[in-house]
Amino acid sequence: MITDIIIKYFQNTATEEEKAVLLEWVEDSEENKELFASLKNTWVISSLANTDQNQETIHNKFNDLLEKIEENSEEEEERLFGASKKRYLSVIMRYAAVIIATACITTIVSYFILNQPQPVQYNRLEVPCGQQAKLTLSDGTKIWLNSKSKLIYPDHFSGNLREVLLDGEGYFEVTHNEKNPFIVRTSTLKVKVLGTSFNVASYNNDNDMNLTLEKGSVSMLDPTSNEEVVRVKPNEMVTFSKIDHHLTVKKVETDLYSSWRNGQFKFRKLSFEEISKRLSRNYNVTIIIHNKFLKTAKFSGVFFNYEPLDLILKVLQINTAFRYEIEKDTVTIK
Repeated sequence: MITDIIIKYFQNTATEEEKAVLLEWVEDSEENKELFASLKNTWVISSLANTDQNQETIHNKFNDLLEKIEENSEEEEERLFGASKKRYLSVIMRYAAVIIATACITTIVSYFILNQPQPVQYNRLEVPCGQQAKLTLSDGTKIWLNSKSKLIYPDHFSGNLREVLLDGEGYFEVTHNEKNPFIVRTSTLKVKVLGTSFNVASYNNDNDMNLTLEKGSVSMLDPTSNEEVVRVKPNEMVTFSKIDHHLTVKKVETDLYSSWRNGQFKFRKLSFEEISKRLSRNYNVTIIIHNKFLKTAKFSGVFFNYEPLDLILKVLQINTAFRYEIEKDTVTIK
């Protein structure tokens, strides 16, 4: 039944075939799309709630929506499961292409690490819109790169310094080495670590650089003098303004800033303008916002990378009224 698949989908336990069936059902009609958007909004409110005060009301609404979907879909169930095979194969092929591409990247990286002669050679990895990449450096450090990110890294490390250059967003699990610090160089500050896990977001066209630390210790250095600007503690996020060079440090839920590496876009009280930047990179579109009030409006939610952009916008519409038009690679918000 489609309702069983929906529940598994929200619990992130649905198979690829079930996801294909669900997405086909969503795209089958505007009514299905509206119902699913309402259902997802209710699920998000429940999952992000800090108290149990409204849990019973939320669950009742969720069950009412499920019952309505059940009633609407009973006659179509057989057709959906039959028609989903072609869609399923299409989805599988798309994911297979991503897996093959990732495997190729890993193979190429491994080849260079093992076979490049001296002196040190540098590699450049660029991640297309809507995709992520993962690689392991010669010292065992693991790096995840988000959409539209670029990384320059050596085929092997020599001397007493391990250094890479990042433009974009990356999550790092750095292999500990007290004698050889690990440096992430960005267009603004340098990040110095010995061994830790952290997320860096520093796209060249963004006004801010953000660093979020999950565990260990991180120092942010002035790129010219190499002097320490700030030392970051676990569960802290440092924001550096590229405009006025102002630094702010605050406690955060680190999962909100690293969930992208698991194929999720999770956010809490984030402005629509910031949300649109992420959607623009993920879906390779230009988003134009004419609604000035909407730019600063705050939203909370959880989305998966494979969800259609149209569906995400419909979910956001539920709590804040706005209109949008999608024409080729441009989205206009009114």
